[in-house]
Amino acid sequence: MATRKVLKITPFLILINILVLLVIMCFYLFRMIKYYKIENGSFHDESVITLADAVKKKRSYLDDTQGLVLDEESGKYRYKGDVDDNYLYYSGLMYRIIEVDKDNNVRAISEESVTLMYPGFDKGYNDSYINKWLNLSDKEYSGIFEKTLYNTDKYLSNNYYCSNTVDDIENIKCEETIDYKISLLSLYDYKQSGGKSSFINNGKTFNLGTLDQNNNNYFITEDGDIALQQNHNRIVAIRPVITINGTNELLKGNGKEDNPYIIEKHEINTLSDTYVGNIIKIDEKNYKVVEVLDEKVKLVSTDVIVDNDEPYKIKFGGSNNTYSTSNTVGKYLNNNFLNSLSIKDSVVKSEYYVGLLDLNNLDYSKLRSTKVKANVAMLTMGEMFVNEIFDTFTILRGMEDTSIIYVINENGNFFGDSITSKYCIRPAFYLKGDLEIISGEGTEDSPFELGVNNNEEE
Repeated sequence: MATRKVLKITPFLILINILVLLVIMCFYLFRMIKYYKIENGSFHDESVITLADAVKKKRSYLDDTQGLVLDEESGKYRYKGDVDDNYLYYSGLMYRIIEVDKDNNVRAISEESVTLMYPGFDKGYNDSYINKWLNLSDKEYSGIFEKTLYNTDKYLSNNYYCSNTVDDIENIKCEETIDYKISLLSLYDYKQSGGKSSFINNGKTFNLGTLDQNNNNYFITEDGDIALQQNHNRIVAIRPVITINGTNELLKGNGKEDNPYIIEKHEINTLSDTYVGNIIKIDEKNYKVVEVLDEKVKLVSTDVIVDNDEPYKIKFGGSNNTYSTSNTVGKYLNNNFLNSLSIKDSVVKSEYYVGLLDLNNLDYSKLRSTKVKANVAMLTMGEMFVNEIFDTFTILRGMEDTSIIYVINENGNFFGDSITSKYCIRPAFYLKGDLEIISGEGTEDSPFELGVNNNEEE
Protein backbone atom coordinates (compact mmCIF):
# COMPACT_ATOMS: atom_id res chain seq x y z
CA MET A 1 0.00 0.00 0.00
CA ALA A 2 1.46 3.34 -1.10
CA THR A 3 2.22 5.91 1.53
CA ARG A 4 0.18 9.16 1.11
CA LYS A 5 2.22 12.34 1.45
CA VAL A 6 0.75 14.98 3.74
CA LEU A 7 1.31 18.62 2.73
CA LYS A 8 2.55 20.49 5.75
CA ILE A 9 1.99 24.27 6.07
CA THR A 10 4.75 25.70 8.10
CA PRO A 11 4.05 28.26 10.83
CA PHE A 12 5.96 30.80 8.71
CA LEU A 13 3.50 30.53 5.81
CA ILE A 14 0.56 30.79 8.19
CA LEU A 15 2.02 33.97 9.62
CA ILE A 16 2.52 35.42 6.13
CA ASN A 17 -1.12 34.73 5.22
CA ILE A 18 -2.37 36.34 8.43
CA LEU A 19 -0.25 39.42 7.81
CA VAL A 20 -1.56 39.74 4.23
CA LEU A 21 -5.16 39.51 5.48
CA LEU A 22 -4.46 42.14 8.15
CA VAL A 23 -2.94 44.51 5.58
CA ILE A 24 -5.98 44.12 3.31
CA MET A 25 -8.38 44.69 6.22
CA CYS A 26 -6.48 47.79 7.39
CA PHE A 27 -6.40 49.20 3.86
CA TYR A 28 -10.14 48.94 3.37
CA LEU A 29 -10.89 50.09 6.92
CA PHE A 30 -8.76 53.18 6.33
CA ARG A 31 -10.55 53.90 3.05
CA MET A 32 -13.95 53.46 4.69
CA ILE A 33 -13.12 55.88 7.53
CA LYS A 34 -11.51 58.38 5.18
CA TYR A 35 -14.43 58.61 2.77
CA TYR A 36 -17.01 58.52 5.53
CA LYS A 37 -15.38 61.61 7.02
CA ILE A 38 -15.19 63.31 3.63
CA GLU A 39 -18.83 62.50 2.91
CA ASN A 40 -20.20 63.49 6.31
CA GLY A 41 -17.74 66.06 7.51
CA SER A 42 -15.48 65.95 10.54
CA PHE A 43 -15.38 68.81 13.02
CA HIS A 44 -12.45 67.26 14.85
CA ASP A 45 -10.12 68.47 12.11
CA GLU A 46 -8.41 71.52 13.52
CA SER A 47 -7.94 72.92 9.99
CA VAL A 48 -11.70 73.52 9.72
CA ILE A 49 -11.96 77.14 10.82
CA THR A 50 -14.25 78.78 8.26
CA LEU A 51 -17.86 78.20 7.34
CA ALA A 52 -16.84 77.40 3.77
CA ASP A 53 -14.34 74.73 4.87
CA ALA A 54 -16.93 73.09 7.10
CA VAL A 55 -19.57 73.06 4.37
CA LYS A 56 -17.23 71.66 1.71
CA LYS A 57 -16.51 68.64 3.90
CA LYS A 58 -20.12 67.61 3.20
CA ARG A 59 -19.29 67.00 -0.46
CA SER A 60 -21.10 64.05 -2.04
CA TYR A 61 -18.68 61.68 -3.81
CA LEU A 62 -21.14 58.96 -4.74
CA ASP A 63 -24.11 60.88 -6.15
CA ASP A 64 -23.89 64.04 -8.27
CA THR A 65 -27.66 64.61 -8.20
CA GLN A 66 -28.15 64.85 -4.43
CA GLY A 67 -26.28 66.59 -1.62
CA LEU A 68 -23.33 68.97 -1.97
CA VAL A 69 -21.99 68.49 -5.48
CA LEU A 70 -18.73 69.94 -6.86
CA ASP A 71 -18.73 71.42 -10.35
CA GLU A 72 -15.13 70.84 -11.40
CA GLU A 73 -15.29 73.42 -14.17
CA SER A 74 -16.53 76.37 -12.10
CA GLY A 75 -15.09 75.25 -8.76
CA LYS A 76 -18.48 75.74 -7.08
CA TYR A 77 -20.00 73.41 -4.51
CA ARG A 78 -23.79 73.45 -4.91
CA TYR A 79 -26.47 71.82 -2.77
CA LYS A 80 -28.90 69.77 -4.85
CA GLY A 81 -32.12 68.03 -3.93
CA ASP A 82 -34.02 67.77 -0.67
CA VAL A 83 -31.05 68.06 1.72
CA ASP A 84 -31.26 68.65 5.46
CA ASP A 85 -27.73 69.69 6.47
CA ASN A 86 -27.44 73.20 5.01
CA TYR A 87 -29.10 75.37 7.69
CA LEU A 88 -27.41 78.67 8.61
CA TYR A 89 -28.56 81.03 11.37
CA TYR A 90 -27.46 84.63 10.93
CA SER A 91 -28.75 87.89 12.34
CA GLY A 92 -31.97 86.47 13.76
CA LEU A 93 -33.06 84.56 10.63
CA MET A 94 -32.69 81.00 9.40
CA TYR A 95 -31.17 80.51 5.94
CA ARG A 96 -30.51 77.55 3.65
CA ILE A 97 -27.07 77.40 2.03
CA ILE A 98 -27.22 77.27 -1.77
CA GLU A 99 -23.55 77.01 -2.73
CA VAL A 100 -19.92 77.75 -1.94
CA ASP A 101 -18.19 79.60 -4.77
CA LYS A 102 -14.58 79.32 -5.94
CA ASP A 103 -13.59 82.12 -3.53
CA ASN A 104 -15.15 80.27 -0.58
CA ASN A 105 -18.05 82.71 -0.26
CA VAL A 106 -21.25 81.01 0.93
CA ARG A 107 -24.55 81.97 -0.70
CA ALA A 108 -27.80 81.33 1.20
CA ILE A 109 -31.54 82.03 0.89
CA SER A 110 -33.88 82.77 3.79
CA GLU A 111 -35.91 79.73 4.85
CA GLU A 112 -39.14 81.78 4.89
CA SER A 113 -40.32 84.95 3.17
CA VAL A 114 -39.69 88.06 5.27
CA THR A 115 -42.26 90.52 3.90
CA LEU A 116 -44.82 91.33 1.20
CA MET A 117 -44.63 94.20 -1.29
CA TYR A 118 -45.16 95.33 -4.85
CA PRO A 119 -42.05 94.41 -6.89
CA GLY A 120 -41.77 97.31 -9.35
CA PHE A 121 -40.14 95.08 -11.95
CA ASP A 122 -41.71 97.04 -14.79
CA LYS A 123 -38.71 99.36 -14.32
CA GLY A 124 -36.24 96.45 -14.53
CA TYR A 125 -34.54 94.66 -11.64
CA ASN A 126 -31.99 97.36 -10.82
CA ASP A 127 -34.62 100.08 -10.37
CA SER A 128 -37.26 97.83 -8.82
CA TYR A 129 -38.85 98.53 -5.44
CA ILE A 130 -37.60 95.16 -4.24
CA ASN A 131 -33.96 95.92 -5.01
CA LYS A 132 -34.27 99.27 -3.24
CA TRP A 133 -35.89 97.59 -0.22
CA LEU A 134 -33.12 94.98 -0.01
CA ASN A 135 -30.00 97.13 -0.48
CA LEU A 136 -28.77 100.38 1.03
CA SER A 137 -28.18 103.12 -1.55
CA ASP A 138 -28.49 106.87 -1.88
CA LYS A 139 -32.23 106.44 -2.52
CA GLU A 140 -34.59 107.56 0.23
CA TYR A 141 -35.83 104.75 2.50
CA SER A 142 -33.56 102.20 0.80
CA GLY A 143 -32.01 99.15 2.44
CA ILE A 144 -34.86 98.34 4.82
CA PHE A 145 -33.73 94.71 4.88
CA GLU A 146 -29.98 95.38 4.92
CA LYS A 147 -30.45 97.53 8.02
CA THR A 148 -31.86 94.53 9.88
CA LEU A 149 -28.63 92.54 9.40
CA TYR A 150 -25.77 92.61 11.88
CA ASN A 151 -22.42 94.09 10.76
CA THR A 152 -22.82 93.44 7.03
CA ASP A 153 -19.45 95.02 6.22
CA LYS A 154 -17.74 92.18 8.07
CA TYR A 155 -20.00 89.22 7.43
CA LEU A 156 -21.35 89.74 3.92
CA SER A 157 -19.75 89.93 0.48
CA ASN A 158 -21.31 91.11 -2.77
CA ASN A 159 -23.67 88.49 -4.09
CA TYR A 160 -23.90 87.86 -7.82
CA TYR A 161 -27.37 87.96 -9.30
CA CYS A 162 -27.98 86.13 -12.60
CA SER A 163 -29.45 88.92 -14.71
CA ASN A 164 -30.12 86.99 -17.92
CA THR A 165 -33.64 87.50 -19.24
CA VAL A 166 -35.45 84.20 -19.78
CA ASP A 167 -38.19 83.63 -22.34
CA ASP A 168 -37.86 79.84 -22.51
CA ILE A 169 -37.56 77.96 -19.20
CA GLU A 170 -35.97 75.07 -21.08
CA ASN A 171 -33.07 77.36 -21.99
CA ILE A 172 -31.88 79.07 -18.81
CA LYS A 173 -28.37 80.50 -18.61
CA CYS A 174 -26.33 82.55 -16.18
CA GLU A 175 -23.97 84.40 -18.51
CA GLU A 176 -24.77 87.90 -17.26
CA THR A 177 -24.44 88.84 -13.60
CA ILE A 178 -24.75 91.97 -11.47
CA ASP A 179 -23.27 92.34 -7.99
CA TYR A 180 -25.52 93.28 -5.09
CA LYS A 181 -24.99 92.74 -1.39
CA ILE A 182 -28.48 91.21 -1.21
CA SER A 183 -30.65 89.87 -4.03
CA LEU A 184 -33.48 87.51 -4.87
CA LEU A 185 -32.99 83.97 -6.09
CA SER A 186 -32.62 83.59 -9.85
CA LEU A 187 -34.46 81.07 -11.99
CA TYR A 188 -31.05 79.59 -12.89
CA ASP A 189 -30.22 78.91 -9.23
CA TYR A 190 -33.62 77.37 -8.58
CA LYS A 191 -33.24 74.96 -11.49
CA GLN A 192 -29.62 74.11 -10.66
CA SER A 193 -30.54 73.22 -7.08
CA GLY A 194 -33.18 70.74 -8.20
CA GLY A 195 -36.20 73.03 -8.53
CA LYS A 196 -39.40 71.50 -7.27
CA SER A 197 -37.53 68.58 -5.67
CA SER A 198 -35.03 70.79 -3.86
CA PHE A 199 -34.73 72.23 -0.35
CA ILE A 200 -35.58 75.66 -1.79
CA ASN A 201 -39.19 74.62 -2.40
CA ASN A 202 -40.74 75.35 1.01
CA GLY A 203 -44.37 74.81 -0.04
CA LYS A 204 -45.10 78.54 -0.23
CA THR A 205 -45.29 81.07 -3.03
CA PHE A 206 -42.27 83.35 -3.35
CA ASN A 207 -40.74 85.66 -5.90
CA LEU A 208 -37.71 85.18 -8.15
CA GLY A 209 -35.55 87.97 -9.53
CA THR A 210 -35.51 86.65 -13.10
CA LEU A 211 -37.45 88.60 -15.76
CA ASP A 212 -38.47 87.97 -19.34
CA GLN A 213 -37.86 90.47 -22.14
CA ASN A 214 -41.02 92.38 -21.16
CA ASN A 215 -39.92 92.69 -17.50
CA ASN A 216 -42.49 90.15 -16.35
CA ASN A 217 -41.06 88.20 -13.44
CA TYR A 218 -40.97 84.52 -12.57
CA PHE A 219 -42.16 83.16 -9.23
CA ILE A 220 -42.51 79.81 -7.52
CA THR A 221 -45.95 78.46 -6.66
CA GLU A 222 -46.96 76.60 -3.51
CA ASP A 223 -46.39 73.34 -5.42
CA GLY A 224 -42.87 74.39 -6.37
CA ASP A 225 -43.75 74.99 -10.01
CA ILE A 226 -42.27 77.86 -12.04
CA ALA A 227 -44.79 80.49 -13.13
CA LEU A 228 -44.60 83.83 -14.94
CA GLN A 229 -46.29 86.86 -13.41
CA GLN A 230 -47.53 89.23 -16.11
CA ASN A 231 -49.25 91.64 -13.74
CA HIS A 232 -46.83 94.22 -12.33
CA ASN A 233 -49.41 95.22 -9.72
CA ARG A 234 -49.33 91.90 -7.87
CA ILE A 235 -48.00 91.82 -4.31
CA VAL A 236 -45.26 89.23 -3.85
CA ALA A 237 -43.41 87.46 -1.01
CA ILE A 238 -39.69 88.12 -0.59
CA ARG A 239 -36.98 85.57 0.30
CA PRO A 240 -33.62 87.40 0.33
CA VAL A 241 -30.37 85.82 -0.83
CA ILE A 242 -27.16 86.79 0.98
CA THR A 243 -23.50 85.85 0.56
CA ILE A 244 -21.37 85.15 3.65
CA ASN A 245 -17.76 86.28 3.26
CA GLY A 246 -15.48 83.25 2.88
CA THR A 247 -13.15 84.37 5.65
CA ASN A 248 -15.78 84.15 8.39
CA GLU A 249 -15.08 81.56 11.05
CA LEU A 250 -17.55 78.87 11.98
CA LEU A 251 -18.34 79.23 15.66
CA LYS A 252 -20.52 76.14 16.04
CA GLY A 253 -23.17 73.97 14.38
CA ASN A 254 -23.31 71.08 11.91
CA GLY A 255 -25.88 72.46 9.45
CA LYS A 256 -28.89 70.56 10.80
CA GLU A 257 -32.10 72.46 11.53
CA ASP A 258 -31.75 71.95 15.28
CA ASN A 259 -28.02 72.78 15.17
CA PRO A 260 -27.50 75.30 12.33
CA TYR A 261 -24.18 76.82 11.38
CA ILE A 262 -23.41 79.91 13.49
CA ILE A 263 -20.85 82.49 12.35
CA GLU A 264 -21.65 85.44 14.61
CA LYS A 265 -22.46 85.98 18.25
CA HIS A 266 -22.30 89.20 20.25
CA GLU A 267 -23.20 90.22 23.77
CA ILE A 268 -26.90 90.97 24.22
CA ASN A 269 -27.37 93.01 27.37
CA THR A 270 -30.19 95.36 26.38
CA LEU A 271 -33.12 95.31 23.98
CA SER A 272 -31.13 97.43 21.52
CA ASP A 273 -28.52 94.64 21.29
CA THR A 274 -31.02 92.12 19.90
CA TYR A 275 -31.36 90.94 16.32
CA VAL A 276 -34.41 91.57 14.17
CA GLY A 277 -36.21 88.23 14.47
CA ASN A 278 -35.38 87.59 18.13
CA ILE A 279 -38.25 86.65 20.45
CA ILE A 280 -39.05 88.69 23.58
CA LYS A 281 -41.34 87.41 26.33
CA ILE A 282 -43.70 89.94 27.92
CA ASP A 283 -46.51 88.95 30.31
CA GLU A 284 -46.22 85.29 29.27
CA LYS A 285 -46.71 86.24 25.59
CA ASN A 286 -44.09 86.28 22.84
CA TYR A 287 -43.19 89.26 20.64
CA LYS A 288 -40.79 89.40 17.70
CA VAL A 289 -38.24 92.16 17.07
CA VAL A 290 -39.17 93.98 13.85
CA GLU A 291 -36.86 96.98 13.91
CA VAL A 292 -33.89 98.07 16.04
CA LEU A 293 -33.18 101.80 16.33
CA ASP A 294 -30.72 103.67 18.53
CA GLU A 295 -33.10 104.40 21.40
CA LYS A 296 -36.09 102.15 20.76
CA VAL A 297 -36.99 98.73 19.38
CA LYS A 298 -40.16 97.77 17.52
CA LEU A 299 -41.91 94.55 18.50
CA VAL A 300 -44.88 92.71 17.03
CA SER A 301 -46.91 89.95 18.64
CA THR A 302 -46.21 86.42 17.42
CA ASP A 303 -49.93 85.70 17.72
CA VAL A 304 -53.25 87.53 17.74
CA ILE A 305 -54.98 88.96 20.79
CA VAL A 306 -57.10 86.34 22.56
CA ASP A 307 -60.21 86.85 24.69
CA ASN A 308 -61.68 83.94 26.66
CA ASP A 309 -59.36 81.53 24.84
CA GLU A 310 -60.70 82.66 21.44
CA PRO A 311 -59.10 85.01 18.88
CA TYR A 312 -60.53 88.47 19.51
CA LYS A 313 -62.05 89.99 16.36
CA ILE A 314 -63.01 93.63 15.95
CA LYS A 315 -63.93 96.15 13.24
CA PHE A 316 -61.28 98.51 11.94
CA GLY A 317 -63.89 101.20 12.46
CA GLY A 318 -63.96 104.93 11.89
CA SER A 319 -65.24 106.86 8.90
CA ASN A 320 -62.23 106.02 6.68
CA ASN A 321 -59.23 103.71 6.43
CA THR A 322 -56.64 105.96 8.12
CA TYR A 323 -55.42 104.39 11.36
CA SER A 324 -56.31 106.52 14.38
CA THR A 325 -56.20 106.09 18.14
CA SER A 326 -59.79 107.35 18.26
CA ASN A 327 -61.14 104.71 15.85
CA THR A 328 -62.42 101.30 16.93
CA VAL A 329 -59.29 99.15 16.57
CA GLY A 330 -56.85 101.98 17.34
CA LYS A 331 -58.81 102.99 20.43
CA TYR A 332 -58.82 99.40 21.67
CA LEU A 333 -55.06 98.98 21.16
CA ASN A 334 -54.10 102.27 22.80
CA ASN A 335 -56.35 101.77 25.80
CA ASN A 336 -57.41 98.20 26.57
CA PHE A 337 -54.34 96.49 25.19
CA LEU A 338 -51.81 99.10 26.32
CA ASN A 339 -53.18 99.11 29.86
CA SER A 340 -52.91 95.32 29.98
CA LEU A 341 -49.13 95.51 29.55
CA SER A 342 -47.14 95.42 32.76
CA ILE A 343 -44.39 97.38 30.97
CA LYS A 344 -46.68 100.06 29.50
CA ASP A 345 -44.47 102.80 30.99
CA SER A 346 -41.64 101.57 28.75
CA VAL A 347 -43.73 101.87 25.56
CA VAL A 348 -42.50 104.75 23.37
CA LYS A 349 -45.11 106.78 21.52
CA SER A 350 -43.95 106.72 17.90
CA GLU A 351 -44.84 107.42 14.28
CA TYR A 352 -46.51 104.76 12.13
CA TYR A 353 -46.68 104.95 8.33
CA VAL A 354 -50.13 105.41 6.81
CA GLY A 355 -49.34 106.95 3.41
CA LEU A 356 -51.48 106.02 0.43
CA LEU A 357 -50.32 104.14 -2.68
CA ASP A 358 -51.87 104.53 -6.11
CA LEU A 359 -51.70 102.41 -9.26
CA ASN A 360 -49.18 104.79 -10.79
CA ASN A 361 -46.86 104.59 -7.80
CA LEU A 362 -46.72 101.35 -5.79
CA ASP A 363 -43.38 102.12 -4.15
CA TYR A 364 -43.41 101.09 -0.48
CA SER A 365 -41.50 104.27 0.41
CA LYS A 366 -44.57 106.35 -0.54
CA LEU A 367 -46.28 104.92 2.55
CA ARG A 368 -43.82 106.89 4.68
CA SER A 369 -45.07 110.24 3.39
CA THR A 370 -47.90 110.26 5.95
CA LYS A 371 -47.58 109.28 9.60
CA VAL A 372 -49.72 109.06 12.70
CA LYS A 373 -48.50 109.04 16.31
CA ALA A 374 -49.60 106.24 18.60
CA ASN A 375 -48.40 104.02 21.42
CA VAL A 376 -49.64 100.88 19.69
CA ALA A 377 -50.52 100.13 16.07
CA MET A 378 -50.10 97.29 13.56
CA LEU A 379 -47.75 96.45 10.67
CA THR A 380 -47.92 97.62 7.08
CA MET A 381 -46.52 96.64 3.68
CA GLY A 382 -42.75 96.24 3.51
CA GLU A 383 -42.29 95.68 7.23
CA MET A 384 -40.55 92.56 8.42
CA PHE A 385 -42.79 89.57 9.24
CA VAL A 386 -46.01 91.34 8.19
CA ASN A 387 -47.23 88.12 6.52
CA GLU A 388 -46.57 85.64 9.35
CA ILE A 389 -50.00 85.68 11.03
CA PHE A 390 -53.17 85.20 8.97
CA ASP A 391 -56.64 86.73 9.25
CA THR A 392 -55.30 89.96 10.78
CA PHE A 393 -55.61 93.70 10.19
CA THR A 394 -52.73 95.82 8.88
CA ILE A 395 -52.65 99.62 8.62
CA LEU A 396 -52.25 99.57 4.81
CA ARG A 397 -55.01 101.66 3.29
CA GLY A 398 -57.05 100.73 0.23
CA MET A 399 -55.98 102.75 -2.82
CA GLU A 400 -59.21 103.74 -4.50
CA ASP A 401 -61.76 103.49 -1.72
CA THR A 402 -61.45 105.08 1.74
CA SER A 403 -63.64 102.33 3.21
CA ILE A 404 -61.13 99.58 2.31
CA ILE A 405 -58.33 98.41 4.60
CA TYR A 406 -55.83 95.67 3.76
CA VAL A 407 -55.68 92.51 5.86
CA ILE A 408 -53.47 89.42 5.78
CA ASN A 409 -55.85 86.75 4.55
CA GLU A 410 -55.93 82.98 5.07
CA ASN A 411 -53.33 82.55 2.31
CA GLY A 412 -50.83 84.88 3.93
CA ASN A 413 -51.26 87.66 1.40
CA PHE A 414 -52.72 91.17 1.38
CA PHE A 415 -56.44 91.40 0.72
CA GLY A 416 -58.61 94.52 0.65
CA ASP A 417 -61.74 94.36 2.81
CA SER A 418 -64.21 96.78 4.35
CA ILE A 419 -63.33 98.71 7.50
CA THR A 420 -66.59 97.36 8.94
CA SER A 421 -65.44 93.71 8.62
CA LYS A 422 -64.09 91.99 11.71
CA TYR A 423 -60.56 90.62 11.86
CA CYS A 424 -57.99 89.61 14.46
CA ILE A 425 -55.46 92.07 15.85
CA ARG A 426 -51.68 91.67 15.90
CA PRO A 427 -50.34 94.60 17.95
CA ALA A 428 -47.03 96.33 17.25
CA PHE A 429 -45.28 98.88 19.46
CA TYR A 430 -41.89 100.38 20.36
CA LEU A 431 -40.11 99.79 23.67
CA LYS A 432 -37.20 101.68 25.18
CA GLY A 433 -33.99 100.23 23.81
CA ASP A 434 -32.09 100.35 27.11
CA LEU A 435 -34.34 97.78 28.79
CA GLU A 436 -32.13 95.05 30.26
CA ILE A 437 -32.14 91.48 28.97
CA ILE A 438 -31.78 89.19 31.98
CA SER A 439 -32.19 85.70 30.50
CA GLY A 440 -33.06 83.64 27.44
CA GLU A 441 -31.60 83.04 24.00
CA GLY A 442 -34.08 84.99 21.87
CA THR A 443 -35.79 81.92 20.39
CA GLU A 444 -39.35 80.60 20.54
CA ASP A 445 -38.26 77.91 23.00
CA SER A 446 -36.08 80.28 25.03
CA PRO A 447 -37.28 83.89 24.56
CA PHE A 448 -35.43 86.83 26.03
CA GLU A 449 -36.78 88.03 29.37
CA LEU A 450 -36.69 91.74 30.19
CA GLY A 451 -35.42 93.12 33.47
CA VAL A 452 -38.74 94.77 34.26
CA ASN A 453 -41.90 93.57 35.95
CA ASN A 454 -43.54 91.23 33.44
CA ASN A 455 -46.10 89.54 35.61
CA GLU A 456 -47.82 92.06 37.83
CA GLU A 457 -48.56 95.75 38.09
CA GLU A 458 -45.72 97.87 39.40
